[in-house]
Amino acid sequence: MLLSELLPTVNQLSHQDKLRLLHFLLLAVAKEEGCSLELTGEVDSANELLEQLASTEAVVWSPQTDSASVQALSDLLVAAKEGSI
Repeated sequence: MLLSELLPTVNQLSHQDKLRLLHFLLLAVAKEEGCSLELTGEVDSANELLEQLASTEAVVWSPQTDSASVQALSDLLVAAKEGSI
């Protein structure tokens, strides 16, 4: 099949299917060149790490939840305002 015959069909594919086709072609060309781009066990461990991170609760500190910090920021703002007048 010629590329000119294939392109109209490729243009009709959904975005997701175009990405799948791109992935398939990349793997096929790499295989022809003697390279292997297939997923390895490293991806499994990376996915495991991502799953652990997703289930981890993060605590984000904010000065809005600390009354001493709120007062310190307020004092700095007052001092800056008085110094710029």
